[in-house]
Amino acid sequence: MNARVTATATGAATPASLSKPPRDRGVLIRRLVVPATLLVAWVAVSEARLVRPIFLPPPAAIAGAFEGMAPQLPSAILTTVTLTVIGWALGVAIGMGFGLLMAYSRLARDYIGTIFDFLRPVPVYALIPLFILWFGVSTRAPQIAIIALGTAVILGVTTLEAVRNVPPIYVRAALTLGASRAVIYRTVIVPSILPHLIGAIRVAAAVAWGLDVAAEFMGSSVGLGYLIILQQTYLRTAGIFLLVAIYSVLAVILDAIIARVERRITGWTERRGGVGIVASMVGSR
Repeated sequence: MNARVTATATGAATPASLSKPPRDRGVLIRRLVVPATLLVAWVAVSEARLVRPIFLPPPAAIAGAFEGMAPQLPSAILTTVTLTVIGWALGVAIGMGFGLLMAYSRLARDYIGTIFDFLRPVPVYALIPLFILWFGVSTRAPQIAIIALGTAVILGVTTLEAVRNVPPIYVRAALTLGASRAVIYRTVIVPSILPHLIGAIRVAAAVAWGLDVAAEFMGSSVGLGYLIILQQTYLRTAGIFLLVAIYSVLAVILDAIIARVERRITGWTERRGGVGIVASMVGSR
């Protein structure tokens, strides 16, 4: 009998088999097919000069750009990572804090909800000149503030909606046991919404890197965004490709850290299996 799927007499899979995703030895290969194909196509097109190097530089040009910028990269990466992580962390804390406050108190929702409703459709990038004007260009405050604002709006709205979507049966069960409103909020509401907030936190982390690039474009003299401006000024496309790749690696690392933390703090949920029970039934293939 196949160890991955245990069927009952009627042919239905048992809950244990549904909760555990099937092991597929070809997953890694399938995930590498498209990136490898794109890499081969890039090398072939660039080396054959089918596209001008200014539009699609060959790998050798990117390696040369790395050698040329190597002395500047450590300090630039440190600056960019510091700004992005601080702004993202502040935004997550502020957004979740205000979201929970609005969900807990109708009075707070009446006062603060209007601000979130106003900021939600506003393009955050359009506020960068104002932040530079208010905070100046000699400090890192504008970059941190713009990243925190964009992140806070995402988490604030998501937190409020997550609280609204908590199954009422959880609250009724706690009330039946005599729990107070504050206890229900702390022991039922917050743990219930935590798995749903992880996705928003990861999205906010990706958005934070984009906000950092835009903020550094507008007023910075150091960082990866500033290096991109320099490469653009001198039409060094290979350098731009290299810096975009570095941004991607940094974003992947931060996302992996968040996912690792998620597995530790939400291991009690059905999402811990990777695909989940629903995907095991209808979307595993």
